[in-house]
Amino acid sequence: MEKAIKLMMCSDKTIKAFVNDEEKHTIEAQNRSISADKIYEVIGFEIGNRYTVCSENTANVDAQVLEFFTELLKDIVEKVNAIGETAETEDVIESNSSFD
Repeated sequence: MEKAIKLMMCSDKTIKAFVNDEEKHTIEAQNRSISADKIYEVIGFEIGNRYTVCSENTANVDAQVLEFFTELLKDIVEKVNAIGETAETEDVIESNSSFD
């Protein structure tokens, strides 16, 4: 399943995280942090899913901050996608090599 993660910078400088257009988390302007647990929860990692990340900043505020979080999630998603691909490959190898 494809999962599109979008980070959107709002005019009040909060960052909203959406997965497939469903709002999952808000990073407040006063506390620009997100835990690893929260990232995992937002992504909703499942073997077989394929993740992409994009960002939107129509208000054109705090572009560097949005870019930082976007790049962070892109790095994480790249690794998560690789894990998923490896797991799927191993499942295929196991099913092809099972002896009855």
